[in-house]
Amino acid sequence: MKIKQENVIINKIRNIMMFLLISISLSGCGSISDGEYAASVTLTGGSGRASIDSPCKVTVENGKATADIVWSSPNYDYMIVDGKRYEPVNEEGNSEFIIPITLEKKMKVQADTVAMSTPHLIDYELFFSVKESEKENDEETYDDTADIADKALIATPPEIPGLTYIETDKNAYADCYAIHRYEDDYAVISVYDGRNYLVVPEGGTVPKGLKDVTIIQKPVDRIYLAASSAMCQFDSIGAVDKITLSGIERDNWYIDAAKENMDAGTLEYGGKYSAPDYERIVAKDITLAVESTMILHTPKVMEKLEKLGVPVFVDRSSYESDPFGRCEWIKIYGLLSDKEDEAKRAFDEQVSFGKALENMDATGKKIAFFSINSKHLINTRGGGDYFSKMIEKAGGEYLAPKNVDSKAHSANLSVSMEAFYDYAKDADILIYNSTIEDCPDSLEALKSEDAIFADFKAVKSGDVWYTDKSLYQFTDRSGTIIKDLNDIITGNADDTEFFHRLR
Repeated sequence: MKIKQENVIINKIRNIMMFLLISISLSGCGSISDGEYAASVTLTGGSGRASIDSPCKVTVENGKATADIVWSSPNYDYMIVDGKRYEPVNEEGNSEFIIPITLEKKMKVQADTVAMSTPHLIDYELFFSVKESEKENDEETYDDTADIADKALIATPPEIPGLTYIETDKNAYADCYAIHRYEDDYAVISVYDGRNYLVVPEGGTVPKGLKDVTIIQKPVDRIYLAASSAMCQFDSIGAVDKITLSGIERDNWYIDAAKENMDAGTLEYGGKYSAPDYERIVAKDITLAVESTMILHTPKVMEKLEKLGVPVFVDRSSYESDPFGRCEWIKIYGLLSDKEDEAKRAFDEQVSFGKALENMDATGKKIAFFSINSKHLINTRGGGDYFSKMIEKAGGEYLAPKNVDSKAHSANLSVSMEAFYDYAKDADILIYNSTIEDCPDSLEALKSEDAIFADFKAVKSGDVWYTDKSLYQFTDRSGTIIKDLNDIITGNADDTEFFHRLR
């Protein structure tokens, strides 16, 4: 026992020294380190109809920042920044430019549009902020599809020196990860981004000669959770007590156990994913950081955590094509928390809700999903998005924007009010996404947003709903959400847990 305590003290001293050395080495890098970031961008000026996708990718190299921006129109043929002309970097789709920028400061630019009868050079102001973009919605406002490995690779168990492979768990829906089992309770979690995580049992030794494998040593009982969508998974299996630091603050949680633990002081705020409190992470002797894919846009943070001896697990559940695939990631957290039986029960319960609807005839009801942003544009989702598939499983037909690949994995899409009217005016049901933008207080308030809403079929019939703000923190409740959607579509409920009628 004395030797173990001495080892713990030595490890803490080592981590503190490493933290101090890294901090000193980065102190001369300025306000933001070199790397890639997801930055929010605000556009003002012009007619007020144009917009730029936000967040956007910002690259900092040698202290200089450039932004990859995409306009809401394909009609911009060049931009002028600081007197220099920049050409589009794409030939199809909405106009895309890579331009030099200054962070946290308004910058004047010009953009030439050919949408009018003659070309016009229009004055705009841009404001880029890395700080504002770091508020994670966990419904992934930034969708990265680059550098993805072949999903088939996860089916091949990696060879681990000194370990004997037994079998690979069979997933019911998830196809973005696999759990490979080895003798003596060792396991490897293979994720389709090419990462492999070796889970070493408590008291087990780490095999020598490992390459390209992240070691997760049990017990995993002091977690820094920056991927807020995973909190519900830990909650479902009674393992919130294994989370020591939260990546979001108390008032941003909708999960009771998270709020209660923060009130009790057993769960503390550890800084957001892009600016973690390294000193607190070292002091709390964190054993694992669970991150969303947003961490991939701040690689310096990931590198620093690993240098401090904190393994980083990147949750890619949002890339699952099936809603129950997202839910099935609970089995990973069950493995890490030694709560595998609880994870299986929680998952099976949600699947049972979906299976109860499998033999239901399609209702023929058409549903559109939307919100209105500050630029008076419609935010919606593509036809390949997981929420559209929930609607289909619930017996509805999802209406997606026209000229968008209905099968593609899609993050948030922005379309004009006119384009939304064109494809959604005859929707039987409208669902307002209040997790993205606050919902108007009433149907009258919705119509005051734009007069064209008065012509929508669902507005006339009063079949307009809005999501509960907690929706995206409950990926473990996929079956319940589908059941709620079915109650809306079939008219069996006037209010549900995750959806409320707009009156």
